[in-house]
Amino acid sequence: MHTAARVFVAFLLAAGCGGCGSITYNTPSPSDPGIAIVQVKDLGPIATNPDILGRDGAYSALFQGNSVWLYGDTFLAQPNAENFTLISDSWSYTTDLNAQNGLSGFKERTDPAGAPEMILPETSAEQAFNQAHNVNDCKAQPCGARWALWPMSITVDPVADRALIFYQVVSALPGAFNFQGIGESVATWQSLSVVPVRPVFNPPIVAGHPDLMFTESEPTFGSASLIRNATLYVYGCGIPDNGSDKGCRLAKVDPAQVQNRAAWTFYAENGGWSAQIADAAPVFTGGPGILSVAWNGFLQKYVAVYSASFSQNVMLRTAPAPEGPWSDEMVAFEAIQPVSGNVYDAHAHTEYDLNGGQTFFVSYSRATGEFSSQVRLISVEVKLAPLP
Repeated sequence: MHTAARVFVAFLLAAGCGGCGSITYNTPSPSDPGIAIVQVKDLGPIATNPDILGRDGAYSALFQGNSVWLYGDTFLAQPNAENFTLISDSWSYTTDLNAQNGLSGFKERTDPAGAPEMILPETSAEQAFNQAHNVNDCKAQPCGARWALWPMSITVDPVADRALIFYQVVSALPGAFNFQGIGESVATWQSLSVVPVRPVFNPPIVAGHPDLMFTESEPTFGSASLIRNATLYVYGCGIPDNGSDKGCRLAKVDPAQVQNRAAWTFYAENGGWSAQIADAAPVFTGGPGILSVAWNGFLQKYVAVYSASFSQNVMLRTAPAPEGPWSDEMVAFEAIQPVSGNVYDAHAHTEYDLNGGQTFFVSYSRATGEFSSQVRLISVEVKLAPLP
C-alpha cells in the first residue's frame, strides 16, 4: 500500500460522525461508453468502537461467514495491555452482509486491557524496538520511532479456506511524513480464532526482514488482489522509494504458491507474462496506490476503484481482463469535501454487491476536523449504456 495515504491518518486522530445521514450525490457521466452511473448514495460513516479514536485503510473480504475489515494506524483512547496508544493495524468483523442502509454489528478482538488487538503479529525484534521507543514509556531515542505493519488487500482462497493478507513493513520516525516503506509480503490466515502467519525466507530477500517478499525498490504488490478462475492476481501500485511512480503493475500466481516468489509471473510491456519482476510494466495508473479490482458480473468487466490524487473525486476504470486493456479513468462521484486535505483510500467491498455488482459499495476516508476523521460508505448503482 502506498505509504503516503497511511501516514496521513496520523494527523486525523478521531473517527467523527460529521455529515451523518443519507446524501445522494450529483453524478457525472463516466467516460466508459458502455457504462452509465444511475445513482450514488452516501450511507454515512462506518460505525466504530468508541475506544478507537481513528483509523483508515478499511480493506475487507468475506471470510468464513464474516465481513472482515483491516485497518492501518489505529489510535486508542486508552493504553492497551502493552501501554501503547498507537498501534500500526487493527481489524473488525461483522455478520451484517446487507449494506443497503449502512453497516452495523462490528466487533473487535480485545487484549487483557480491553483494547483492540492488532491483526498482524509483530516479530520479537519489532516488538522490542517498538516497546523501547514507545512514547508512553520511552527508554531509547528517538521516542516514537517504530516498525509499522500496514495491511493492504485481503483475498480469500476458497480452495484452501484461508485468507491471504498482503501487508507492508514501514520504518517510521518522529515528525510529519518521516517514514519509509521497507517492503511487502503476504500472511496466511486460517480462521478468525488464530493469528495470521507471516512467512520466513532463508536467505532473506530483504536484509533484516526475513518475512518480506518484495523490496522497497519494487512495486508495492498487494495494493489490490483477487482470485479469478483459480488464479491469484495481485496489483502493485507505486514503488516505495520512488514517490513519482504511480503505475500499477500486475502479477499472477497459483494461490497455493503465493509465498513462493519464484512461482510469480509479471505482466510485461510486450503483452506476455515474465518470471522477471524487472519486466513488469504498468497496466494503468491508480491514484495514491490504495484501490480495489474485482470482477463485476453485471457489467461483465473488471472494475478498479480508487481515489484521485489531490482531489475529492473517486474514480473507476474497467477492463475485459485483469491486465486490460483498461479504460480511461472516469469520475464515479465527488466525495464530501473534508475540512482539510483530500479524501483518500477509496475502494470497493465486493462481499456486499447487489445483483452481481449492479450496485456496489465503496468506502473512503476524510478529515472531519483538525484531529478527527471518518471512513464513509457509499453505494454506487450502474447500468449498461448503448455504445455509440
